[in-house]
Amino acid sequence: MDDTSAVHIHTARPEQVDQAEKTLLDQVELARATTFKFPKDRELYVAAHIFLRQTLSQYAPVSPADWQFDTNAYGKPFIINSGYQWLQFNLSHTQGLIACAVSHGLPVGVDVERCKPLSDLDALCRYTLSPLEAYDVLSISNTEQRARRFFTYWTLKEAYIKARGIGLSLPLQQFTFVQDENLTWQLYTDETTVPDNSRSWQFDTEIIGQHYLSIGAQNTKLVNTHELTFSIFTGS
Repeated sequence: MDDTSAVHIHTARPEQVDQAEKTLLDQVELARATTFKFPKDRELYVAAHIFLRQTLSQYAPVSPADWQFDTNAYGKPFIINSGYQWLQFNLSHTQGLIACAVSHGLPVGVDVERCKPLSDLDALCRYTLSPLEAYDVLSISNTEQRARRFFTYWTLKEAYIKARGIGLSLPLQQFTFVQDENLTWQLYTDETTVPDNSRSWQFDTEIIGQHYLSIGAQNTKLVNTHELTFSIFTGS
């Protein structure tokens, strides 16, 4: 992967991933898998990490079993294989969908969520969204459309948090997503609480069946922020 303007998002259904490939996982991943109480959650975790390893091997001459990872102080994983630290990635999974984002040296984050009925949406919005985002969601009268808007905002915020790699130390109410007249998502941050060059970020959203996917990447290489291209590849 030598195109620094490209961000690739690979998706698969968990059942497309052969659980027999569990042997590709390292001891840390295998130990983590045993901590899940329910088999469906354990199988989803295993499938996602198999898929991650297989996806990364499409970009470098490293076999899926040989990828090595470490994590930063907030738990965000990164590659430590010598010579391949330029390969940036982020992984997200939920029941029914796995997504892995890959870039050449660009901070990247991806989030997927399955749309489902939400109880006490008013309180949920006020806790997780900025005031402007919450107003936008709660002003929608149709229940289904209101839930869709919430999941769009939530996945955007998660993608940004994951790309930054500093967890929920980012106050959720202090950064806002606004869709402009071209239907492009723009990030706005409160520089006193979320110091960042919001104009250096680019985001996109997709609906895949009953799932909401958001992708975000920071343009650290290019002159014009919106030269980044997001491409989604489906299948395992």
